[in-house]
Amino acid sequence: MPEIYEYLKTQESVETSIEIKKVWYTSDFAQVRKTVEKNARVKQLGILIHIPADVTGGLPLTYSCDSTGSSVSIDRRISDEMVDELKNSKTGTLFFPVREEDRQSLLLATYVEISDEITGYIFIYTYLEPTGTTTQILKSIFLMSSTVLIFFSLIVSFFISNRVARPIVNISRSANKLINGEFNMQPRKNEYYEIKMLKDNLNMASTEIARVETLRKDLLANVSHDLRTPLTMIKAYTEMIRDLSGDSPEKRSKHLQVIIDETDRLTLLVSDILNLSKLQSGMIDMDMKLINFSSHLREIVSRFSMLEQTEVNLEMQDDIYINADSKQLGQAVYNLIINAINYSGEDMVTVRLHTIKGGKVRFEVADSGIGIPKEQLPYIWERYYKVDRSENYKRAVKGTGLGLSIVKGVFERHGFNYGVDSEVGKGSTFWFECPQVKIKNVGAEVSD
Repeated sequence: MPEIYEYLKTQESVETSIEIKKVWYTSDFAQVRKTVEKNARVKQLGILIHIPADVTGGLPLTYSCDSTGSSVSIDRRISDEMVDELKNSKTGTLFFPVREEDRQSLLLATYVEISDEITGYIFIYTYLEPTGTTTQILKSIFLMSSTVLIFFSLIVSFFISNRVARPIVNISRSANKLINGEFNMQPRKNEYYEIKMLKDNLNMASTEIARVETLRKDLLANVSHDLRTPLTMIKAYTEMIRDLSGDSPEKRSKHLQVIIDETDRLTLLVSDILNLSKLQSGMIDMDMKLINFSSHLREIVSRFSMLEQTEVNLEMQDDIYINADSKQLGQAVYNLIINAINYSGEDMVTVRLHTIKGGKVRFEVADSGIGIPKEQLPYIWERYYKVDRSENYKRAVKGTGLGLSIVKGVFERHGFNYGVDSEVGKGSTFWFECPQVKIKNVGAEVSD
């Protein structure tokens, strides 16, 4: 505390000397006296100014004003040695420590110089130590203030650290749960925006990971089931041929047909898995050509003409041309029709192809089956998803359960818009839209 007080009083003396010099250069002596009196009174200083006789042209002029409360006048503190030392100084300002009345004091000495001639001296006296009572009061106030501030800082620090650190710790624990396979995270409120965003993102990741994990388990279970069932059938009927029907052409032929059908089912499953994997990894090259989609669609629909239970009705405009990979697009269209037949039962399936506004082509496959609940629509393109009230991932009614996933991959690689419109109890309409290619010469060479 004394060091701070000493520094402040020293700076105060220097600033006062500069202020007096400024007035000295620009005003008369009366204005200088007013400046001395004001600074001495306000700052509790002892100030003496002295103008030598050679400057006044007569008697020397001295004026002093002391507000320090000292019993010793300021002129008695100034000696001829101080004046001589001041004249010889390079800076024009000196500080002389003074010890009196058991208190440390300071005397600042400087001169006013005009045209390389000293026109006056300024002496400023001040105490460098506050009185004992003042010191104790300031120390007590400082101690009390410091204690209160430290206590308050601890409370604020604890509150902030609790608000910031605890949510981060909770997020860290939740992340550890994700690593260990626990995907249930409890949302919390009253958190900072950034932490809330991090928590929300982690919750979303947890939900998605849980969904993907469920899908992965069901996918493995379904693939295992689809592989095991035909293999079991093949083994069983092979044993039947060996043990029972080997000598009966009629029974042997029937049992061999079952083996062939189950082998085809296995081939289809493996083929769909490979196709889906290639589509998702981008390994299948696109062979984009101008095709007569009307002709291509008519050939695909004709494959279903032998169905006994379900009728496939084709409503189509002729000579509609598009740019597409005919093989991949044909597979997607075929899968959509098969999907509609699976869910239509004995009802009719309608296939439509027509042009719409904006120079586009719209393809639709409509069935009158069970329909799809609105909340399940985003998931029907996933592997092995079955439209079911329980909202669980299950194997499709027929086929491999990968058909719509392959359709999605084909359409996205072509850049087509696609979707499904459905109403529970009335059926579903799967569709896609793509740009139409108009050609002048209908007989031009195109791929069907």
